[in-house]
Amino acid sequence: MTVTLKQLLNARVEVNQLNLRWLAGSNIQVDMLRLDQLHPQISGNKWYKLKGHLQQAERLGLSTLLSFGGAWSNHIHALAAAGKHLGFKTIGVIRGERPEKLSATLQDAEAWGMRLHFVSRADYRHKHTPEFQQRLLQQLRLPSDQVLIAPEGGSGDLGISGCEDILAAGNIDARDYQEIWLACGTGATLSGIARSASPDTQVRGVAVLKGADFLRDDIRHYSGGSLNNWVLETDYHCGGYGKVSPELLQTIDEFEQDTGIPLDQVYTGKMVNALKQKQAMLTANNIQRILLVHTGGLQGRRGIQH
Repeated sequence: MTVTLKQLLNARVEVNQLNLRWLAGSNIQVDMLRLDQLHPQISGNKWYKLKGHLQQAERLGLSTLLSFGGAWSNHIHALAAAGKHLGFKTIGVIRGERPEKLSATLQDAEAWGMRLHFVSRADYRHKHTPEFQQRLLQQLRLPSDQVLIAPEGGSGDLGISGCEDILAAGNIDARDYQEIWLACGTGATLSGIARSASPDTQVRGVAVLKGADFLRDDIRHYSGGSLNNWVLETDYHCGGYGKVSPELLQTIDEFEQDTGIPLDQVYTGKMVNALKQKQAMLTANNIQRILLVHTGGLQGRRGIQH
């Protein structure tokens, strides 16, 4: 399916009302914003974090986008797909040595025309520095004035600004909800949604990596430091990034049986599991209207061992 940048920029997504067995008998109504339905490959919040970079490349007349990620990166997957469908070159700088067999994510990326370049984990830590990026372009024999470098995950100012459009894509009026929930990796998507939401609507991010307290400072920076309509939950990571627990897998199975909506175990599944565990808190605080943001990432299901 070939799409244009204009079609993706104007895309609208559904909002589904959920009937969950563990909320039966409660006064809590939960809806889900289905960003996973945006496009089969350029899906979820990754599109909103990418689109500003794509528009900037188009304005500057650049035909190549380079970015960073791991072997199962949703961002790398979406970037490669966007390059294929929108007609620009892509380069993925991948953390770690090239394995004998590529992950399914990277197999897709290569098949879609992305040039993969692997760097050691030690070098990868310096991916954000100008010195590393200059050396990288020299190694790849790419003129710096012909390549747009996007941060890992597509974050940064352009990515956050793009995420301000997420609620509008579903024609969401944030004032209709007391809380908006989403999974949180870097804090960029949370920041964009918080910036666009009503001050009276609390945006609750569920961190998917262990030891994520540092993200609060990042979110304060991303959101301008003056927003008070967000909170970060850091106790529902199930052991760390990409880790799963029997409870998490059971929650995902129950959710999919109840709704028919697939979840990934890395991001949205952990958000739903946190919601389930915090039901008593929600009831005690008289929270009755919640919007969940399905941030996509379903391709990553292939990398999780049950």
